[in-house]
Amino acid sequence: MTNAISYGRNMISLIFALLLLAFVVYGIATYPAYQIVLIVSVVMYLFALRLFPFLWLYVLLFITIAVNLAPWTGRYIVDELDFFVAATGIYFLLINKKRQKNTRHFYIASGLVFLCLFTSFDLSWLGAFSPMHSNFYVTPLNGLVIFKGLLWALLLSWVFYQQKADEPEKALKHLLLAAMLGGFVMFVVIMWEKQVLGTLFSGADIYTKVNTFFNLSSAYRTTGIISGMHTGGESIDGMYLILLPLTLGACFYFKNNVVRFTAIGAVVGVMYGVLMGFTRATYAASFIAIAVLCVMYFLQKWRSAAVLETGSNATRPSANNVSLMMVFGNVISYALLFYAVYQLHKFAGYYAELSAGFLYALILLLSTYRRVSTLIALPILLLAYLGFTYINLDSFQSSQWVDKDTVSELSLYFHIALPLLAFAGVFMFNRKRETDLARIGMETIVVLLVSVLLAAAFSGARINIRAETSTSDLNTRLEHWQGIIDSGRWNTSDILFGHGLGTMPTNYALSGAGELEKIGTFEFNKQQETLTIIPGSDLLFSQRLSLDNQGAYLFEIAYKATEEVRVAVALCRRNMIIFEFWAHGCGNIIRRTLPSTGADESKTYLMGLTATKDTFFGLPGALTMKTTAGNVPITIESISLLNANGEQLLKNNSFDYGGDFWFFYYDFEHLVWHIKNLYLSFAYQFGVIGALLIGALIVSAAIAFSSKNQLLSLPAAIFSAFLAGQFAFGLFGDPLDSSRTNMWFFFLLFGALLPSHKSPPRQI
Repeated sequence: MTNAISYGRNMISLIFALLLLAFVVYGIATYPAYQIVLIVSVVMYLFALRLFPFLWLYVLLFITIAVNLAPWTGRYIVDELDFFVAATGIYFLLINKKRQKNTRHFYIASGLVFLCLFTSFDLSWLGAFSPMHSNFYVTPLNGLVIFKGLLWALLLSWVFYQQKADEPEKALKHLLLAAMLGGFVMFVVIMWEKQVLGTLFSGADIYTKVNTFFNLSSAYRTTGIISGMHTGGESIDGMYLILLPLTLGACFYFKNNVVRFTAIGAVVGVMYGVLMGFTRATYAASFIAIAVLCVMYFLQKWRSAAVLETGSNATRPSANNVSLMMVFGNVISYALLFYAVYQLHKFAGYYAELSAGFLYALILLLSTYRRVSTLIALPILLLAYLGFTYINLDSFQSSQWVDKDTVSELSLYFHIALPLLAFAGVFMFNRKRETDLARIGMETIVVLLVSVLLAAAFSGARINIRAETSTSDLNTRLEHWQGIIDSGRWNTSDILFGHGLGTMPTNYALSGAGELEKIGTFEFNKQQETLTIIPGSDLLFSQRLSLDNQGAYLFEIAYKATEEVRVAVALCRRNMIIFEFWAHGCGNIIRRTLPSTGADESKTYLMGLTATKDTFFGLPGALTMKTTAGNVPITIESISLLNANGEQLLKNNSFDYGGDFWFFYYDFEHLVWHIKNLYLSFAYQFGVIGALLIGALIVSAAIAFSSKNQLLSLPAAIFSAFLAGQFAFGLFGDPLDSSRTNMWFFFLLFGALLPSHKSPPRQI
């Protein structure tokens, strides 16, 4: 009987592995570019997995954040990440002969995935490997984009569970290390996008380099390279809120000082991206995630200390009272510290946070170092506080952003003195701790991060500009949500099972709320091999290519249009989404009115274009074209771009292969494509049954931690911080319509952090 069950499981695994193999082989074979590179990379990856079984965590996270071929290939439905995830599944399905019994949590997750497949599947999914012929957002293929994230998450959660069952400590360690890698990669990507890297490695003076790195007044809103056109900045916000609890948890998990400080660096990298996103909801969600994790961690530490103290003292109530007093004393001290530094920031800028961080580290060191008596520590701290006062006074006097005539000296000195009370509390309530330099450094970094986040969220120049539009933004968002609700059918079936994944843009457009005719839309004609564009305010077509430094190019367009159409053409160096009209990085933008043609007549139009200077860390070059005005569609038969040598630089310039190598953007009009609310998204797409299954997953996770007496363990704290951050952000955003982000979201939700049935992970 046992052999029969084992044989059946092996056959099921073999069938799934063969399906995944067919997916990879056919997918790469039909991919428009980079086939050899992908084949070699996947084969090398499979061999490497044999040597390093946990390598998939690092590779998949790296590809998620740093590799996106869609702007070059025009393929967005199935991409390079899918091939590597499928290859991961193939490997572990074939080599893992020792099957662990699936948990209740896994079955609930499977139920959610099968529900989504049942409500969302469409026969058009079978054409996912073909070139794009229309805006996939208003087709059932959008459902496939979202569904594959859930499917891959289920596969990877199964793989991770099999590994975790044998080596729970090792599995958690590699998950946290992979998140640290993701934090550093995200940091580099954001610095590249903001062109900080170019400045840092240039011959600019040190002031310019530092100012560029810490520039929080820029209006440029970073999006990374995973956002596509298509998922706005919310996909990268979702990744921040996935990486932040994991990297912060790594700071507490690892005991090796080198690794711990590396984890701190990863947290700084993630928070740098958060700050450069200038998104109010992400600021708040990040703060909540940090707070939840830290509170749970320190609560467990204080509880453990109380248990030890109770065991060594006969008077248990007294020990508990002391521990409780320490908890409340620390809470009040830290709350006052954050408030005081935030208020001082208004006078001294970020020097308030930096000087407070140095003073905080010194206080922790002197309060915990047993060889330094209080009589010696107090004079040292007094001198340090005088230095703190001098730094902030000097910053206030030299600041160009503070109107000194409107600030009273009494108010200034009061806000400089206010942190003194907080620092006194920190010193007093940390006297019984042991000296740990790594921990002091980590806590100092956390204090600095939270302080800077508070300042940027509530007093930064850019965020204040956005705060001025808060009321209008909220009204716009409420109208948008009402429009989404009105676009739904809401019969009994839709209420129970949802409208299906990715259906909102189609329903929204059909209801008229989408107003595609205003923002622009398009379609590729398979038979005539043409591109038809309905002119609009935001639709932009692009093809990435290699551009010479400030070279001259000849652009030619062959088209049909029964009325005049206004176009804007340029050679630009840009990332995915620019968010600001001035941030296009283009050479000469040629704006022309194309003459009308007869119904069966086509015309050509020539333009001369120039490119901007290229650099090693420069953004990718691209031809961009926008039809900005016109009352009729324009049908484009071909587009040509020649360099000075007469070489054709564009691929698929006659649209023989639909949208291959062409990529479309909507830089500013995103409400049409996104629900922008996680709770409404669950109700609209998953229905009552799906929402209950998601709730059941959260309850199941709590039960799993509780059954192993790990409700305050580090994995439980990370998981709670992850949920708190995502659901706080979900009030005004929905990062889950990006398959890359929702894959990692559901990977964690499907049980990556849950305790193993064999042996519990180390307690914090």
